[in-house]
Amino acid sequence: MNSRKNAMLTTEDRRWLTGSKAYEGEHAKQQRYQRRRDIRDRIYNSLLDFSIVFEHLEEAEREKLFREDEGGISADPELDQGVRDGLAFLLYSTGITASMDREGGVETDARRLLRDAVREAGRVDDYVVEDVSLDVQARPATRSQLQRKLVDGEELSMSELAILLESESIDTDEIQAHMRTMITEQGDDAGSSSSEIEATHTEKQE
Repeated sequence: MNSRKNAMLTTEDRRWLTGSKAYEGEHAKQQRYQRRRDIRDRIYNSLLDFSIVFEHLEEAEREKLFREDEGGISADPELDQGVRDGLAFLLYSTGITASMDREGGVETDARRLLRDAVREAGRVDDYVVEDVSLDVQARPATRSQLQRKLVDGEELSMSELAILLESESIDTDEIQAHMRTMITEQGDDAGSSSSEIEATHTEKQE
């Protein structure tokens, strides 16, 4: 991560944000302030550059950037993660979570910008986007609450397990075992349902 070329973040920015670089001494406070301001300015200007990239980057260059393998799958998982986290950063920063605890959601900059972005993307390929709907089903759940459910043997959804897998404080072997149990139980339920259907069909034939 820290060995990549300078971009939105410099190498020193990455080192500082990830904790591998620290400022100490008499001028440490001023150095930290300057680093934060520089990072903020670079992020701001990089976002403005996306307007130029979106409108003027040649299609061939864009396709080289987002290339796929023969199966239609992204050939660069690291870029996939960067795109995912970039979208998450923008949505979070523009207020997407403000509507997650309200029925039907509330209008936020995130929702408005997401709709506008889909319309702009459609425009490039001559589509008129009449409507964009965003249905988010969410509930409050901290990692500690999910960990407590795991320890107590309560059922966890796949989304909850995915959150726990990202936590360094959780035993991943325990989570994977829980997931295998869920998959096995789902398979058993499917098998039972199939047997019940076959039995009912046989009874009708008799």
